Amino acid sequence: MRFEQPTVELLLEAAHMSTVAGVGMRPAEIEREIASGRLQPKWSQVAIDEDESLVGRALWWGRDAQVPLALDVWDARRDHPDTERILIELLEHGHAALGSDGVDIPLPHTMRIPTTWRDIEAVHCDVAVKTNAAAAAGLVRVNERRQFQWDQGARATRRAHRLRFETADDDAFLHLFARATRGSLDVMTRRELATAAAETVAVDEVAYYRSCPGDRGWWRVAYDSRGNVVGMAIPSATPTSRNIGYLAVLPEHRGHGYVDDLLAYITDFHMGDGASRITATTDAVNTPMIEAFKRAGYQCVETRIDLER
Repeated sequence: MRFEQPTVELLLEAAHMSTVAGVGMRPAEIEREIASGRLQPKWSQVAIDEDESLVGRALWWGRDAQVPLALDVWDARRDHPDTERILIELLEHGHAALGSDGVDIPLPHTMRIPTTWRDIEAVHCDVAVKTNAAAAAGLVRVNERRQFQWDQGARATRRAHRLRFETADDDAFLHLFARATRGSLDVMTRRELATAAAETVAVDEVAYYRSCPGDRGWWRVAYDSRGNVVGMAIPSATPTSRNIGYLAVLPEHRGHGYVDDLLAYITDFHMGDGASRITATTDAVNTPMIEAFKRAGYQCVETRIDLER
């Protein structure tokens, strides 16, 4: 077996490699990312068996064509008897190539799987094998999330006009992000707070959402009828769709259903801009947010398991 950076033709072939049903990106989605330059041959590794058949793929992804940010596609052929070895060696070869180009490795990976993955033996096994293989490269399981989606024509809850939404500068959002960390159910926020102050976490959050494809001018602070700041709503975008981005109710205003107002505002904002699809992600442990998405007409379309160093 050999491992190599693929040609464009081989990368396109890898998009159609036989994998566990329901796991990861569909071939058409991978082809779209290749065409956009967000997946590139120089950021990829494939495994070729002794009979010259394609048996493994590891494709790193970048938001633009400049630098990879994550391991997006990582699979061994579903019927191969040595899948874990293939997965491990794909990462070893890929990390060697990326590291020689100055990339800070290992980059994170998110497994995209059905919401019922624990009840599907093949998917459950795939998750276990990949988790073990990732650990050999220094990537550990840190979170499980739910991916939600609203599509044009679906029911959307209209917001009650309890709040008004205003623009604000970065200093205001830094202050709000820091306040919102208190009592947060977000796994990554809690993880970061274990080693950093809330103000530091806030700086990273503002920088992250500024880096996303959404427009900074979309960000809003939410006020109640008395002029009190209740929370914030940040409509955003991915390279392929509009996105909920971020929303938070400040600790002293939680428990009054304002999460529905914030979510409805962002949904209305994107719908008013003609969005045909709106995506959103929240942690599996964040039950209140999951229920808010359901009330707003969003459908849970997949589970995501994050592997990071």
